[in-house]
Amino acid sequence: MFNPILAADLLQLVDKFGLHTEAFVAHLIAFFILVAVIVTFGIKPIAQQLEERRRRIEEGEAMHARSVQELAEVKSTGEQLLSEAREQGRREVEHARSTAARLQEELSAKASAEAQTLLDNARRQAETDSRREKEALRGEFARLVALATAQVTGKVLTEEDHRRINDEAIRNL
Repeated sequence: MFNPILAADLLQLVDKFGLHTEAFVAHLIAFFILVAVIVTFGIKPIAQQLEERRRRIEEGEAMHARSVQELAEVKSTGEQLLSEAREQGRREVEHARSTAARLQEELSAKASAEAQTLLDNARRQAETDSRREKEALRGEFARLVALATAQVTGKVLTEEDHRRINDEAIRNL
């Protein structure tokens, strides 16, 4: 299969371009060494850094997802606590209002009872004072009637006359 014409042409090409087997093999070995050095000291560290960066990005995204979830949980818990606090506050305000209304009713009833007691005492005192004044007026009236009778009749009245005149005057009132 190998054609001798091609082989002659190939030899001419090798001579024309200066291709020497030893130099070619040396260049080939140098090329593989260079590739090994670049892969070992260049590509592998860069690949490791890229892998580390990818891993950190994934960790950051996972932390972000956890943070978002925790934030949602905290918001939910906060809203629940706020709702419970509002409800408790509403209950306490309602309790305070009912207690205030009850106390107001009790104080109003107590004040009404005290006022009624004061009115009753004042009425009794007024009645007592009225009776006392009536008695004093009756006595004074009887004394004046006796005095007037004594002056009209011109005689000195005895104690019994005074009593009799007083009794008549009181009965006529």
